[in-house]
Amino acid sequence: MIMERELLQVQNLSKSYGEVAALNDVSFSMERGEILGLFGRNGSGKSSLLNMIALALKPDRGSIVFDGIDAKADPAPVRRKIGYVPQDIALFEELTVRENLLCWSTLRGKSAKSRVSELSGRLDLDEILSKKVSALSGGMKRRVNFAVALLGEPRLLVLDEPFAGLDIDNTEIIETIMKDLSEHGAAQIVSGHSPEHLIPLVHRVMALAGGEIAYLDTRDNYLREAGSRGVKQYISDIIGGKR
Repeated sequence: MIMERELLQVQNLSKSYGEVAALNDVSFSMERGEILGLFGRNGSGKSSLLNMIALALKPDRGSIVFDGIDAKADPAPVRRKIGYVPQDIALFEELTVRENLLCWSTLRGKSAKSRVSELSGRLDLDEILSKKVSALSGGMKRRVNFAVALLGEPRLLVLDEPFAGLDIDNTEIIETIMKDLSEHGAAQIVSGHSPEHLIPLVHRVMALAGGEIAYLDTRDNYLREAGSRGVKQYISDIIGGKR
């Protein structure tokens, strides 16, 4: 049996806050194992889009179909297959790293402890499991935040600026996990402000401007089009309407 490659279909997503339109008829799809890089200026609709895909925010119009399931009609099974890394750290500061991971896990008993142990090894968290989150550096908190998103073995990972403020060691660990997840069929949509860093990691590039898709193409096509302008300047030109 041949596995269907398409995992996510986003159709005509729109969202407004009062009279301000954050997103306007955004449509795209993602394949299994694909990493999609998302760019845009503040206020372009990036976080609203990611929040809706993670089912943390309801759209005004449009639909999200995940693995053949309409997320609006049947959100529970979709939510179980999505891991979400928000821009802000979502951890309990006065609990230890181990307690946070066990608290956020949907597993129980030995299964939860086994999963926490596995992720601790993969993300090099063993030495800080007994430390309170409040005692950790910002980079370590982000690494734990990333581990929380992986607890349910997601088929889609939604990452809102996961590399913000990270040092080289933390960045390399997260990049390695992302590549491994991709190779095992998990799709990922990741936003960021550093095209030079993010674009080598992704398969396709998407840019939002004014709540609409200003660009969507493969990484190779993006690099070819950027040419001598460079990856940072070209994305700036796109979202500034100068392409």
